[in-house]
Amino acid sequence: MMKKASFLILSVLLVFQGIKAAPKEEFRAVWVATVERLDWPSSSNVSSQKNQLITILNTLESYHFNAIIFQVRPACDAFYDSKIEPWSNWLTGTEGKAPDPYYDPLAFVIEEAHKRGIEVHAWFNPYRARKGNAGTSVNHVFNTHPEWILAIGSKQEGLGYKSLDEREFSESKEVSYILDPGKEVVRNYVLSVIVDVATRYDIDGVHMDDYFYPYSGMSNEDAATFNEENRGFSNIHDWRRDNVNLLIKGIHDTLQAINPRIKFGMSPFGIWKNGVPPGIVGLDAYSVIYCDAVTWLNEHWIDYITPQLYWPFEGGQDYGKLMPWWAGQAAKNDRHLYVGHAAYKITNWTTDEMPRQIRLNWQTDAALGSVFFRYAFMPGGNPLGFRDSLKNYFYAHPAIPPAMTWKDSILPPAPVNFIVTLNESDAILIWQAGEMTEAHDDTTYRYLLYKWPLGESLNRDDNSHLLAVIPASEPLTYTDTDFENYQYAISALDRLSNESDVIEQILNGIDCFNPLAEGWQLHPAFPNPFNPTVHIMYTLPKATDVHLFIFDIIGRQIYQETHSHDQAGTYTLEWNASGFASGIYFVKIKTPEFEAAQKISYLK
Repeated sequence: MMKKASFLILSVLLVFQGIKAAPKEEFRAVWVATVERLDWPSSSNVSSQKNQLITILNTLESYHFNAIIFQVRPACDAFYDSKIEPWSNWLTGTEGKAPDPYYDPLAFVIEEAHKRGIEVHAWFNPYRARKGNAGTSVNHVFNTHPEWILAIGSKQEGLGYKSLDEREFSESKEVSYILDPGKEVVRNYVLSVIVDVATRYDIDGVHMDDYFYPYSGMSNEDAATFNEENRGFSNIHDWRRDNVNLLIKGIHDTLQAINPRIKFGMSPFGIWKNGVPPGIVGLDAYSVIYCDAVTWLNEHWIDYITPQLYWPFEGGQDYGKLMPWWAGQAAKNDRHLYVGHAAYKITNWTTDEMPRQIRLNWQTDAALGSVFFRYAFMPGGNPLGFRDSLKNYFYAHPAIPPAMTWKDSILPPAPVNFIVTLNESDAILIWQAGEMTEAHDDTTYRYLLYKWPLGESLNRDDNSHLLAVIPASEPLTYTDTDFENYQYAISALDRLSNESDVIEQILNGIDCFNPLAEGWQLHPAFPNPFNPTVHIMYTLPKATDVHLFIFDIIGRQIYQETHSHDQAGTYTLEWNASGFASGIYFVKIKTPEFEAAQKISYLK
């Protein structure tokens, strides 16, 4: 009772504060770190790994997340069947050893995530060459190309800033081993790794964090490379920034050639330059790790930016200043800002800190989503009850990743034959895929189901009107048990969130929720499941012709017959499914004044 009361008070306060409602288009993602097995896997056992991944994806789905940023290359190793780099020791316990029994974790994640309507962004660490047992096998690049490696002594003690996937353990006394960003052969090597994944896996995005030059800072470790490959630069600092920029541009250009649909996102350190915007102090990413994220945006090399804004409001790293500044940089370049949030710090802050950050995002037009570091804390954990806040308010309804119209703006065809059948206990929605036309020649990837109160108008921008997001690969049906005094609509969505025209099914009053009110009724089929014959029973209040249709799971009509009835009554028809495959089918009856449908299951 106390939780309900608290939530009600929060909702009222939000209304009076004028906070915008949750957006329908909102990137909701989490980093799943595989380095040091931080989030996954917990062991080398294949069965355990698969079960753990399913649990992660089910949890993301249940809390209405729509993307996972899955670390596939933490240290020049692979959590996929790489043609270039060895299997990660954090996957199998031994670097270079394949999973036994064999499976491909990245392919597995993609297949299972897409079933749940969740995007997969493959997360690459570009230059880290050795960490722990990563880099010990004979075929690891650390050993095959020692001339590519820079050994950099750490100088970061006292700085207080660390990078994205190592916030929880110190490297202040370690030597960092990285691939030399100044070597053209190294940049080409890193690019080849990304090309390998982008060409062989159905990923939605390529994502990189801030591991370029080390946070400890550089001295003269790359002086020899600068002398050999300076490309006309006289200033080594400008040259280092250009080394990073060349890789970012190369990835962009290559993805455009391979598959322009793939999104490219970067997650830099949250402060671009010390003193920018005014009042901000901290490590200077521009000068220390040589990440010039503003140039990446200005040149349109990336599709989204995810700065790691891992600080609260107020102070020298004020979230209230940094986030709007990054939003402005993204907006002026027509790119997306998805904020990186420090879920692991929530317990260090006040209860309202993270909700306040999300509310400011909603109030900022160019802030189009959130990425939480990392899964074990959110939504794998519930620090200060914030996961409950997501479920009950912030992520109470589904959302779709924001459209990237610079990549594609062609609409998919709208669905057809949208039917809502109202029974005593539920509403069954079925539909069919629309046909491609010259104006609508993009493939449908998902369907959006809308639901809103009877007597009101549909607002497609209102997140509370979005009932469900259905992958096009799933059965084209949905059952809603909370259906009285609501109406429904449906639209199609392509891979990049371009939305078709919406098809509404207007229901005209409470009587339409009681099929018995006028005598029309499609009774439950029996037996159900059936093999191979099912009985279809319906009641008519007057003489009429009845058309019977059977559709398969993807909406194709596979059977039709017509019966003329010269009087009112209850009738039963038989359908024999011999010759058809086992699976889900849909029965539909239609008269000039009534139509209804239901799902049946054929089990051999």
